[in-house]
Amino acid sequence: MQGRRDGQAGSSGSARRRRYRSALRDERAADTRGRIAAAARELFATRGFAGTTVALIAEHAGVATPTVYAVFSSKGEIMRELVSRLETEADGEDWRARIEAEPDPRRKLEWYAAWHRTLFATGRDVLAAALNAGGDPAVLDLREQGDRNAQAWLEPIIDALAAAGMLAPGLTQQQAVDRGLMLSSLELYFRATNGRGWSDEAYQQWLTELLRHQLLVTPGVPDGKN
Repeated sequence: MQGRRDGQAGSSGSARRRRYRSALRDERAADTRGRIAAAARELFATRGFAGTTVALIAEHAGVATPTVYAVFSSKGEIMRELVSRLETEADGEDWRARIEAEPDPRRKLEWYAAWHRTLFATGRDVLAAALNAGGDPAVLDLREQGDRNAQAWLEPIIDALAAAGMLAPGLTQQQAVDRGLMLSSLELYFRATNGRGWSDEAYQQWLTELLRHQLLVTPGVPDGKN
């Protein structure tokens, strides 16, 4: 009986050690992944996507080049990782909750413009590198995913505007979504802030006004003459 209890105790101890070693490996792997991503982000911002090699990323992160490939497989995959973190960095859940809780559909549209300004400003370095990454397949997929994400944010707002009878006369909900997506594109953000030297606040105000003009019914204007 005693031997069996001793055996059970030994087995339990071995299981704990295995879990500890596994947790330690996971922690080290996460640390390595984080260092590689941080190094790539800094290099993409200073050298651009094309000017950054995997070897440079490895050197900057303090790891071997094969380690970078083992963790991410390519520069494009590192970029995918960086972009996927941006909503979290920009407090996307809080913004989504704020928009959903807003009872005024017009105000929802204003929050949408504010959210895009926050997202773009937070990820300016990453998004600029992604925009100039050329034909990398992973980055091209990111652009399509970005459009889908923006549409997922915009569609409930357009639904609320339509339900309240606030959409411009003759404008379908799909047309409203399409207009909103085009107006809130990353290219226009960089055209305004980098190209014309606008502040992020000026961009947000411009986007808000443009969305209102393009999507909303104009008070006092007869139907069909908006």
